[in-house]
Amino acid sequence: MTKEEFKEKMKEYFYGTLGLPPELTESDSEKFLQDYNLIKNELQLNEDVISEMVKLISSEEVKKEMMSKYKLSLYKEKIISTFSEESKLDIALNEDIRNSLGIEEYEMLKIVESLSIESLKKLFNENRTVLEELGIKPYSIVRDLTPEKQLEFIGELENFGLTLDEKRQILATLSEEVKEQIDTSNYPKDYITALRMKISDNVRSYGKIVPDLTSEDDIEIYKGLDELLFVNAVSLDEGQRSKLMKLIVLCPEIDISDYLGITSSTGREYINGEAWIQTVIQGINQDWTNIQKIAYVDHAIGRRISYSPDAQTEVSDESKIRSLWKIIDTGYGVCNGIAQIEKYILDRLGIESELISSGNHSFLKLKDVEISNSDGTTKRGDTILDPTWNLTAQRYGGLPDNFCINYSTAREHDIDRDGKDFECHKNDEKLSSATLELDEDSIREIYKSIGLTDKDGIFPMQKLAEECREIDSHKYSEHIAIRKLFDALREYEPNFINCPNSTMSVLRNIVFKQPNFRFNRCVAKRVYERSDKSRKPVMYVYADIPDTGEYFCYADSNENDFISIPKSEFEKKFECYDYDLRASKGIRPWEEKRQQSISEDLSKSSGNVATKENEER
Repeated sequence: MTKEEFKEKMKEYFYGTLGLPPELTESDSEKFLQDYNLIKNELQLNEDVISEMVKLISSEEVKKEMMSKYKLSLYKEKIISTFSEESKLDIALNEDIRNSLGIEEYEMLKIVESLSIESLKKLFNENRTVLEELGIKPYSIVRDLTPEKQLEFIGELENFGLTLDEKRQILATLSEEVKEQIDTSNYPKDYITALRMKISDNVRSYGKIVPDLTSEDDIEIYKGLDELLFVNAVSLDEGQRSKLMKLIVLCPEIDISDYLGITSSTGREYINGEAWIQTVIQGINQDWTNIQKIAYVDHAIGRRISYSPDAQTEVSDESKIRSLWKIIDTGYGVCNGIAQIEKYILDRLGIESELISSGNHSFLKLKDVEISNSDGTTKRGDTILDPTWNLTAQRYGGLPDNFCINYSTAREHDIDRDGKDFECHKNDEKLSSATLELDEDSIREIYKSIGLTDKDGIFPMQKLAEECREIDSHKYSEHIAIRKLFDALREYEPNFINCPNSTMSVLRNIVFKQPNFRFNRCVAKRVYERSDKSRKPVMYVYADIPDTGEYFCYADSNENDFISIPKSEFEKKFECYDYDLRASKGIRPWEEKRQQSISEDLSKSSGNVATKENEER
């Protein structure tokens, strides 16, 4: 085949999605692959097509050369699966060879699956530590084999040196077609119970075993199958929750899923989360109205949960901040995780709500609730509750601005001081029915009735603001006055160091926003310690004070206090996150030269006013 013929054929077949032209021989494939410009620039062939061409070549050395030449990343395992048994075993056993070929763990699994049963037996019996180092479990190899190869494997099951748990995991994850063909007449009971387990084909639980928490079967049948078990635990009744608790003790590595199903909580996190939820439910007076119960739950969440302080940074772990029981256990989460906690508790109380997303924020629509306003009117319908934007108010005892508001008000809260609409609550289709809203006097009355304000309906946060106003920077130096402000803050929230987003919000908008203080600029934000490999967020305060100069302090969790520090030491010790530097065009807050009154950049993630652009929500 000439070059021109090859180009014409490849255009005809490749662009017509017909695969490789049948006329393409091994020698043609090798010849044309040597011409990088032809393959990548003229024909612009993708990795899939190039990989198919490479597979036509017999020489493994040439295949390796082409894999390197074209930096193939998506289909390496398909090519290597065509290698000899000896070569594939060498790759499995030799880390240097794997590294030279750029083989990832998930690709290694596919390569191992392509081995013959005899080669697998050698790998299992003579080189078991290699599989463990690669994180490859026996069942994960067998479950994706063809039915014919699965049957061949099962015929040799007792010759693989597997533990009982490993054998049961393999038997449980076989295809149903294979399970039906196995003669179980001489099988022990443990094998038979494993074979009877059904593997889920549901999108969220695909490939997992969903335990039947309604059956009379002894949960002992699931022992040793922890990593295969999956439970969506949001709609369980009391009896099923009780059985799940016992199952977790037996199988602690079980996956617990929630409404979102993005990531899972562990058994330990589920037990800890349920214990806290139970204390919340037990604290509710059953004579209260639904609105009183909702207020109590929203307040309890604000007291327990803080917005994740490293959200949107380069070290944020998505698996930890969106799972219902994991958030309760750690105390940190983001909007969709926080909203589903409230929905879950309200579901348990028989109060209907819906998890709503605008695309960049999540919150709740309360459905068919009855509200009474101070004008004496009582209405029933839908309203909006945003537990994430209520976090600061609930943590510090303030009037929540996002509690039972209508759609129009929610959309007003989306607009910042410069008129930019962040559309955090925009969802016309879902929220057109959210027309009910409580006025301020009614909210005060509700919170007073459940013991969260004083007898006059005054929230603790208002008293904090009044106490801060009494601290006069003309009577003390600014540094001493700031210290007194921190002391006042601690009095109202002893755990203020460990809820940084809410604390920063209060610092920006209440504590430092007093007429008796003179600041050119004052900032409360986050940094990380340069020596900390995990880059854990550290809250800090920077103030540019007339006459006195610059003031720096950082939050020390061990001391539960702010520690003042000279600027030179602060800059040496701490650095800003990449995300925050990008948002500020590379300028650190203390490098900003412009004169500015105290910033009102309250984070939408935990506050009750709109933010500026690029701030975390």
